[in-house]
This record gives sequence, structure tokens and C-alpha cells, in this order.
Amino acid sequence: MAWGGEVAPRLGIAGGVIGVILVNSTMPQVVKTSDGRMGSLTWNMWGRMALRSIPKAGGMKFAQYGVMREMKLSLDKVVSPPAATMISFGVVGTFFQSAIYNSLISDMYKVYTGVDKERPSLRVLARGMAPGILWCFGRECFSMGGGLWLGPVLKEKLLAQLEERRVEIPDKPLRFVSGFLSGACTALGTQWLHNTTLMAGRMAAVGEARGAPFYTGASVAAAWNEMGVRMFYANYPQRLCLIAGAVGLLTMVDIFHRPELSFANTR
Repeated sequence: MAWGGEVAPRLGIAGGVIGVILVNSTMPQVVKTSDGRMGSLTWNMWGRMALRSIPKAGGMKFAQYGVMREMKLSLDKVVSPPAATMISFGVVGTFFQSAIYNSLISDMYKVYTGVDKERPSLRVLARGMAPGILWCFGRECFSMGGGLWLGPVLKEKLLAQLEERRVEIPDKPLRFVSGFLSGACTALGTQWLHNTTLMAGRMAAVGEARGAPFYTGASVAAAWNEMGVRMFYANYPQRLCLIAGAVGLLTMVDIFHRPELSFANTR
């Protein structure tokens, strides 16, 4: 099947690499936003948390990009491609990222406290997506979605400047650089959304009743009270690696390759 040979490997590379980056870049952020509930992580504890979370995150990222690709290629028929990219990342990313981040936060607290819980039901998994879901939608729409839209625009600008100076750079490195720079910008612009989403996840993980189950207003208030203006840039270096790297990688491997292989285009 052509999809398995040409599309699946691109989704697998993106999902696997970004899953590893996501887990390792998010763990320090969870500690910073734990309000002292979680101390410095030892290498042993870091390894246990990573081994527990990376396979789960990588698999969910593969599924996320597959579903997002289908939605984006379907929306291309009714809205502009940039809008289709941001909407699909916002909708699909909200579902998967809420599940991934809240699962990661929960796993970290389980490893740190040594208290494990029974396998959650579908209802519990659905409830795990609720904390900070509004902020998660905005984060995914404008960080990853916005970065993927901005990347090709920046690539054309860079290519024009390079051609004017008669400098030649292979296409894939140029794709990665333009995507990385775009992701760095969109990551900074959405950092407050990210920190607020992490705060909502923490509030849910410790069972705080105020603002449950979505913690929409409560998480913003808590982030501002605890972090002040730092909520707009705290954790940015770690997230820069994730968002800029992910946008650069997704732009380079081109997960929208062979759009005619989309299920929407084969009907």
C-alpha cells in the first residue's frame, strides 16, 4: 500500500522524535510549575519517568499527525490551506496534547510519590483532557499550526535572499531552518497559553476543587499569582526545543506528502 510506504514512515519519524523531545522538555517544566510539590529529579527518577512516558507519547504523536493530516487535507477543499493547517492542529492537537500532557503530569506524580493507580477507564481518560482545554486549543492552533503555516512563507523569503546572493542550500536543510525559526516565534507568542495549560494540569493532578474540571479561569489566576509576568516567558528555552524543533522536523519531512493518498481524496 502506497500510504504505508510513503506516508506512514514520515508520520513515524515525526511522532517518534517529537515524542522523545516532548517528554524530556516537559518534565523540567512540570517540576517548575509544581509549586514545590516536586523537588529536583534524580537521574534514576528521570529515567523511570521517561521510560514510562516516551512510548506512550510517541504512539499518540503518530496518531495525532495521522488524524491531523487527514483533517487538514479535507479542510483544504473548503477553506484556505493556512486556515486548514491551524484549525486542524488546534482541534486534533487539543485532543491529543491534552491527553499527552495530562498523562505525563499524572505519570510523573505517580513515579515521584510511588503511588500507582489502576488502569483508567475511558471516562477517566476523557476527563483527563478537560483541564485547560481552552488554553490547549489556542496553544496548538497558533504554536504548531501557526508555525507550519509560517514556515513555507519564511522559506520563500529566505530562498529569495539566498538566490539574490547566489548562495545555494539544499532544500531539506532550508525547510528545517525556516520551520525552526517560525516555530521559535510562535512558541514565544503562545508561551503564556502553555504555562497556563500546565498549571491546569497540575491543579487537576493534585485534586484541587477550585475551577474543576476545566480550570479555565482558575489556572490563569494561579499562573499569574505564582509566576507574574514570568508566565509569558518561563519554560521558554525548554519549549523552544520542542516547538521549533517539531515545526522544523514536520516542515522537513513533509507529513502532507502525496495528498492524493488521503482517505478524503480517495473517496
